[in-house]
Amino acid sequence: MKKIFFVLLTFIALHGYRSQASTAKEKEVAVELKELAISNPPSVILLGISPSELETPKSKKAIVLSLVNSFKKSEGIPDAYAFEITPYWLLPSKNMNSLKYAGFKEYNGKIYKQNIFTEIKKSSVSLGFVRDLVLNADDDIKNPAFSISARGTFIRIRTQDNLKNIVKEDSAKKARLKLISMYLSGEERKEEGKKIEQKCIDDHLNDADCEKLLTELSKKLLKKYDENVKEANKVDYYRNLLEAPPLFSVDFAGGYSTFFSDNKFSNNHFGKLGFWLTLNTGFDFTKKDKPDAEKTLNFYGIVRFLDDGTNLDDNRQFLRSKNYDFGGKAEFTYKRFSISYEYIYRINDLDKTFRSSGLIAYKVSDKVYINAAFGKNYGEKDNLISFLGLNWGIDSEKKSVFVNTPDEKKIQ
Repeated sequence: MKKIFFVLLTFIALHGYRSQASTAKEKEVAVELKELAISNPPSVILLGISPSELETPKSKKAIVLSLVNSFKKSEGIPDAYAFEITPYWLLPSKNMNSLKYAGFKEYNGKIYKQNIFTEIKKSSVSLGFVRDLVLNADDDIKNPAFSISARGTFIRIRTQDNLKNIVKEDSAKKARLKLISMYLSGEERKEEGKKIEQKCIDDHLNDADCEKLLTELSKKLLKKYDENVKEANKVDYYRNLLEAPPLFSVDFAGGYSTFFSDNKFSNNHFGKLGFWLTLNTGFDFTKKDKPDAEKTLNFYGIVRFLDDGTNLDDNRQFLRSKNYDFGGKAEFTYKRFSISYEYIYRINDLDKTFRSSGLIAYKVSDKVYINAAFGKNYGEKDNLISFLGLNWGIDSEKKSVFVNTPDEKKIQ
């Protein structure tokens, strides 16, 4: 029997060493955030070189550099550049986890409701530059332009089904992590080892039989551990839940642009000043057993005020017009593709006009996207939208949120 106890102690000690040597990655699950594309900031929209004027914050990056290349021109050099920074992701909270990212509030250790204003802190600011702002078809001089903007989500409300599924999935992940933690701490091995010890004594088993039982237990626990680690790290479905279209959201944006006529610093002119709200709702058709096959349908609405100083009269003098825009957009996303149609009706001091266009986007990789748009722009002259461009996004690091090591908190 002494040998049995010695084998048991050796068994526990060896696996205890494995526990100490394990990394912290096994004690939390990283959920990498995603987006179909890095959306163009308002500074790019104000400069008039964005294929879509109905953009919502999509990037979960701290710093993004976008190079927008419209193939309307044949120079081959990107014509527009935008730099966007989100301070929240640059200095992430140490206490960030998946439930907090989803907007849950905590009170006395209990999750009790969602915070619909949680996205405000993730607002961003951006700078934009275009080498040549085209004012009209007859304009053959260089007009470099700059813009500055800010945007964010004021309100985001998730569906009740989405909230329940997030909590359910989070609980399932934490249950897996608890089993993993038990294995790493040696608790489970210790409890099962005691049972084998008692069985060896009660059944008067010899040392060889006891060693066999211990070996089988070791294999069983290791297999169980590997299965739990594998299941805990399957996060595609959970990520889809976190990024699912909202029941309702309100995004805000605003910005200012200026341009330099004839490429002269002294010819500085007021460009555009705009403020707008974007409303969003949508449906998620992605199936749990096929989380990689993303299928979503989004609807957007926009209300915008735009003071535009880029209009030229017959005497080539700049005019300022106040525009009031109202419109909407329908967007369907499937895997790497996104196809949409947008319509914006404009009322201003001069006339009433509209913008109507179809758009398609394709995700080539995590940092390269192809955008195309075709349709009618505002006004009656030079109003063809024909855009084919590339968008490169360069971020500081890949962002994740975590399912933390389970504790005694209860989830309701």
